[in-house]
Amino acid sequence: MGWTVLPEETANKVADALQPTMIDLIDLHLVGKQAHWTVVGESFQPVHERLDLLIDQWRLWSDSVAERVVILGALPRGRAHDVVNESGNSEFPVAWLDGTDAMTHVANRVESAARRARQHQEAIADLDVISDGLMQTIIEGLEEQLWMLRAHLR
Repeated sequence: MGWTVLPEETANKVADALQPTMIDLIDLHLVGKQAHWTVVGESFQPVHERLDLLIDQWRLWSDSVAERVVILGALPRGRAHDVVNESGNSEFPVAWLDGTDAMTHVANRVESAARRARQHQEAIADLDVISDGLMQTIIEGLEEQLWMLRAHLR
C-alpha cells in the first residue's frame, strides 16, 4: 500500500535505497546518546550540549526518511535488531570518553553515514525528485556537521 503516484517498481527501488540511510541515522542517534552520556573532562559541557543538538537532528532526519519509505508503500525497518544487522558500523565504545575522543568517534560515524548517503542518493536521483531532495538535505546537513566536528578537533 503506497501513497505515491510513482509506479510500484520505482517506489520499491527508492524505498530500498532510503532504508540504509534511515539505519545510519538511527545508529547516529544511538551512538550520539552513548557519547553524550559518557563524555567527561574539561570539555564536558560544550561537547554534551553539542551532541544534544546533533542527536535531535539525526532523530528528525531518520523520522523523515521512515515516513518517506511509508509513503512509498514499504515498511521501514528501524528496530535495534535491524540497526545492528544493517549498519555495518563497528561497535561504539562503552567507556568514559574525553571530549576529543567522543567527538572523534562521532565524527567518524558521521563521515561514514554521509558517504553511504551519497551512494544511495545517486541510486534514486533519477527515480524520485522528492526522495532525492530529502537525501540532498540530509547529505548537506551531515557534511556540515562533519565540518563542524572536524573543526572542533583541530
